[in-house]
Amino acid sequence: MNTYHHGNLKEELIECACKLCERDGYTKLSIRSLAKESGVSQTAPYRHFETKECVYAAVATKGFKKLNELVFFDNSQKIKKKELVSNARKYIEFGLKNANTYDLMFGTAVGNFADYPSLLIAANQTYDNMRDSFANLADDAEEVISFKCITLWSMLHGLVGIIRKVNVVGDDYDDNHGPISSANIIANNLDEHLDKVVSGLISN
Repeated sequence: MNTYHHGNLKEELIECACKLCERDGYTKLSIRSLAKESGVSQTAPYRHFETKECVYAAVATKGFKKLNELVFFDNSQKIKKKELVSNARKYIEFGLKNANTYDLMFGTAVGNFADYPSLLIAANQTYDNMRDSFANLADDAEEVISFKCITLWSMLHGLVGIIRKVNVVGDDYDDNHGPISSANIIANNLDEHLDKVVSGLISN
């Protein structure tokens, strides 16, 4: 085992934690497993992370930053509806491709985000970007814009979960029973569905 200190051990530990989280799920991520995977002593990570929740918070922060980079709205100009639809799809794709990290970001493994300022800022930026895009797209009052943003975010979050279930079930379902059939139709026509949802939010 290598017990020497790397150039930027904290960043290397965070990158390793992100890989472990996505590979094995955050429930199997611990300071001990992080040390082992990183090739450092068992005590080295404790210099940067006091608890397992601190590791979770660091991974979640990275997740929100990556999501923001992917679903970034240039709010210096008025965006078009098709751009909002495209970014909504990117949001869903992020949740599908990074399922374990996504679960950590939006789950309860990290208690109060306010205890982790960097995480709180990164998480809030995701909302702010989406909210600002609506503010540029629709001429509505502040309260209405906030409502529309939360409504869209809730729908996207729900679709991530629904499509993940569809992908797990595959073709092993009865078309005449349950919601999977309808969910499968949405998953196969995602752009059309998102366009209708966004159009409805803008016009109402």
